[in-house]
Amino acid sequence: MDDLEWVEDQTPLEFLRDRISINNIEEDNFAVCDLGVVVKQFLRWKKVFPRVHPFYAVKSFPDVNVVCTLHLLGANFDCASKAEIELCLSVGAQPSDIIYANPAKGFKHVEYAKTHNVKMMTFDNKAELEKIVSIYPDAELVLRIASNDSKSLMPFGYKFGCSYNYALELVDACKEKGANLIGISFHVGSGCYDASAYVDTLKNAASLFDYANAAGFHMNLLDLGGGWPGEEEGMAFFNEISEAITPILDECFPAPIRLISEPGRYFCTATTTMAVQIHSKREYFAAPQAVQNEDGSISFLPAPKEIQYYVTDGAYGSFNNVIWDHAHPLPTPFKDIAEDAPKLLTTFFGPTCDSLDVICKKIPFPSMEPGDWVYFENMGAYTVAAGSQFNGFDKPTVYYKMFKC
Repeated sequence: MDDLEWVEDQTPLEFLRDRISINNIEEDNFAVCDLGVVVKQFLRWKKVFPRVHPFYAVKSFPDVNVVCTLHLLGANFDCASKAEIELCLSVGAQPSDIIYANPAKGFKHVEYAKTHNVKMMTFDNKAELEKIVSIYPDAELVLRIASNDSKSLMPFGYKFGCSYNYALELVDACKEKGANLIGISFHVGSGCYDASAYVDTLKNAASLFDYANAAGFHMNLLDLGGGWPGEEEGMAFFNEISEAITPILDECFPAPIRLISEPGRYFCTATTTMAVQIHSKREYFAAPQAVQNEDGSISFLPAPKEIQYYVTDGAYGSFNNVIWDHAHPLPTPFKDIAEDAPKLLTTFFGPTCDSLDVICKKIPFPSMEPGDWVYFENMGAYTVAAGSQFNGFDKPTVYYKMFKC
């Protein structure tokens, strides 16, 4: 594991603050990833869902240190590509520790899975079934069904998952082609805070198990998908879902049926705190607002002054989660601010020349100056993973620590 250090006497913020205080600091944006959070979340998962084994969704934070930590803890992996499979195998994961959970796989990626004996993989249509059977007839197939994702922040049903009736046809198609169907998977979407989405889908999955078993298949796997919250505020919902669905799992999918899930953000969201520097500042006045008076005349009300800061990372870098993940990151100053300090209407822009490069807009925030630093918490999931170097701006340096809980 790269550059890992056990830290007894610091918090992540103290580490960042110390790093900023170093003279001639090389980075103008950097982050600290606390692998202790990964350990804490794994232990929490095993306590709340003792029968459901986690297969970490690598795409959320495809970082070798996070992946290695989870492998050492005993977690398995949800991969979506050849590169993600390579990463997991490189830290010692076995092929049987991986589910190739992308329902629409490239030809060469399926061939790579075959070469490396990664058998478990999902599908949701006849064309994908035919592709897999033609390339990798020994694959262990998991049929992905649609769920009620209408209450999810990021639904997946339009892109992945099939209807119940079409799933029946796919079971028949597996029988006809001699495919090895072993289970059912689903995904209620990310940001779903309604347990009924799980309950309804589990009932459909149980019915499909019965249909497939009657057709001669040995159905032994149920995959609950991902979308589980990762920030501490979401853990109450995590417990609620467990309480709602555990009785159904035990009744409809008793041992020895294997239960797995694909948590990504659950493990990595709270690991990472991002520090960025303010390098530019300006005052902005919008056009005066025209209002009509009672006598029909027009008056112009001056717009409030807005303070705009430009910082060293943005929506084309780590803060792409604002665009793609519906995130609402909020900054906190590193420097001490008096409790009664006024808060001004404030916008934070990223460093590129694109007008879409906005981190947060029109928030109340104390006055800062160029050279000051701010930090953002819960910046592990779907941040650095999808960041680019658009306009020539570097990705942040990430430091790995294991802070004392």
